[in-house]
Amino acid sequence: MRDKYTMKYYIALDHCNLDWVPEDVQKVEQLWNEGLSITEIARTVKRPIKDVFLLIFDRAELGFIEEREGGIFGCNLQKQLSKERST
Repeated sequence: MRDKYTMKYYIALDHCNLDWVPEDVQKVEQLWNEGLSITEIARTVKRPIKDVFLLIFDRAELGFIEEREGGIFGCNLQKQLSKERST
């Protein structure tokens, strides 16, 4: 039997930057609650979409943000499209 200290492990997402300063976490949560898409959030906080996705997943799992209309695509786009159709 191999000892866990001598076994080689695969570390998932080791290539991602999962470090966030508290101000950026709060900003992502705020933008999420405002209905911005994951693309817009990533652009605002100047991070790759995959990093923002992983933070959103983490915050949702821990109960800090909730599921929303439009999911990661946001609800602002849907509201904008509805306004354009009605004019």
